[in-house]
Amino acid sequence: MSADPVTQEHRAVLVTGAARGIGAAIAAAFAERGDTTFMVDIDGSGLTQHAELLRGSGGAVHTMTASVADTAGVASVTAWVEAHAGRLDILVNNAAVPFRKAFFDTTDHEWDEVLGVGLRGAFLMSRGCWPLLNRPGSCIVNISSVHRNRLLPGLAAYGATKGGIDALTKAMALDAAPYGVRVNAVAPGFIDTTPDWPPPGPTRDEHYRQIAERVPAGACGEPDDIAQAVLWLTGPQARYVSGTVLEVDGALAAQAYPPLKHV
Repeated sequence: MSADPVTQEHRAVLVTGAARGIGAAIAAAFAERGDTTFMVDIDGSGLTQHAELLRGSGGAVHTMTASVADTAGVASVTAWVEAHAGRLDILVNNAAVPFRKAFFDTTDHEWDEVLGVGLRGAFLMSRGCWPLLNRPGSCIVNISSVHRNRLLPGLAAYGATKGGIDALTKAMALDAAPYGVRVNAVAPGFIDTTPDWPPPGPTRDEHYRQIAERVPAGACGEPDDIAQAVLWLTGPQARYVSGTVLEVDGALAAQAYPPLKHV
């Protein structure tokens, strides 16, 4: 198969967990600037639906249904990217499993699935894609979370995953720096990623009103807020930025606790 033309202006970008939410917004941002965008997710129908909306927006868009949690799936993805583009300029590890359950109720399978996709998957994808990325100017961005160190009940598995992403990001940045490859993470706060949940109406409005009350900025973020942060981290303006976790959360992580209401 002939490779797509890839230039410094139009880069080859791989985004995992790209069928919806933050991952879909990140893929859209790269495609709209003309980059050749590879989208991976286990949700094949959602992936296809979103990709159809992006085709014709700028750069070429390719999709693959695959799991990032096993080496065979990762090998298939890397071979697919190499066949189409011959290289990779940017890897965005966004795939994760939303999960909330007390640690004492969490099964072995649930723990393994959450960390397998969110943490092991980021490691496997980064390692598998390294031969395609190993070039000065390439970038890896891992998607962390405000819950990496600001937890709620029931976030043992998810919090451990995102805390691990922070450590993995810094360790990878040190390993990759001599090769001219930068590695960073973005830690989203409360982002409105699921427009159909809760269903539109009073319940949904109240849900997000309560969240907004806890955010110093007074509102939830949008998926594109995270996408724009990823674009900046992978652009020339951030050429000296590596090993950092960029918080995009409306000052949520800076807050000790929500202000007390005056009586």
